[in-house]
Amino acid sequence: MEINYNFISIIDLLGVIQGLLFGGMLLLLHSKKNRPTLYLGLFILLFSLEPIPNILNDLGLLQVYPHLELLPVHFHFLAYPLFYIYIQKISVFGNKTPSYWTLIPGILEVLIGIVIFLLPTHIKLSLKASLFAVVYFILGLGYSIWIGVLIIRWIQIHKKEIENQFSVIFQKQLNWARFFTYASIGFQLLLIINFFIDDKQWYYFIVVINVILIYWVSFKGIVQENITSLFSVFSQFDKEPLPNATTTKPIDTVSNTTTTAEVKQSEFMTSEVMSEIIETVETYIKNSQCFTKDNLTIIDIAEATNIHPKRISYALNNQKGVNFNTYINKFRVERAKELFENEGNNNLSVEGIGMEAGFHSKATFYGAFKKFEGCTPASFRNT
Repeated sequence: MEINYNFISIIDLLGVIQGLLFGGMLLLLHSKKNRPTLYLGLFILLFSLEPIPNILNDLGLLQVYPHLELLPVHFHFLAYPLFYIYIQKISVFGNKTPSYWTLIPGILEVLIGIVIFLLPTHIKLSLKASLFAVVYFILGLGYSIWIGVLIIRWIQIHKKEIENQFSVIFQKQLNWARFFTYASIGFQLLLIINFFIDDKQWYYFIVVINVILIYWVSFKGIVQENITSLFSVFSQFDKEPLPNATTTKPIDTVSNTTTTAEVKQSEFMTSEVMSEIIETVETYIKNSQCFTKDNLTIIDIAEATNIHPKRISYALNNQKGVNFNTYINKFRVERAKELFENEGNNNLSVEGIGMEAGFHSKATFYGAFKKFEGCTPASFRNT
């Protein structure tokens, strides 16, 4: 038997082995406490199996063993829904039922794929060369892209809710998952192009991207922790009516999927009530200087003022037009300006001033300062 080894096959094989190792590792890490790793591990396993038919073809094994044609290792309809569920489970909305319905086309794909694989070889070869294969490929990649759009939308809603609860959102925004999803959508488009042009150089480029994506999602998935909503600790209050309720203004709604203030649709707050909430919160923050605590959360404010955190969040969004993260960073920027203007702090670096004001990192400090003042902290200091 002649085996045609080539560089592309080696890279392809590396991606498969890498995916099997990382996927298996995540499945081993799976537990009741860390249940989302199950979905990520399965996604990586399925994602990494995609190149196997190409490897068998490059090595000449399909010519020797033609019954291996149409191995059921393509999971266009199943892989990305698993990643979608993983993102839903680790997000701030992890206590909600994920979109299991997205798995239905994938389960049907697996069952049909097994049936087709068991067919006589000559029938499989006919199917492979037919329009059926083209339609299946295009629909599968199209479904993956659509799921990718749903993932990006979910992460955007998650990010908005995180900003309503935490003053430090570093590593909670799931930026890596958003970038990975964008890259994956681009990867699907490259596969569609390669399907029609069938160019070895182009396929080599796709193979390298595939290996990078597997490593990227595996590494990030291993270090990513679940992000629990802080509002869940106040869930016992959600059944209580809001004080001073009227029937004029509905509580904030964020998309059709979730809400910033998860209270009954029939509950309302007047502008007067919201103004009182903000006045109480602002007085406490100024007097306590609690914003200098770099891991301050809306729960800390709620406990200190005895106001439900969802009411605080809603009041800030509707009266101030800002989320909790932006609101607290404004206090920190003002504090940083005071420190800059105090000559006794000349020995402190710009980053040191940021830390004193409550910022968690240099990047966050610079970003917030420029947002509010229109210049960097260093520029402000030098003026």
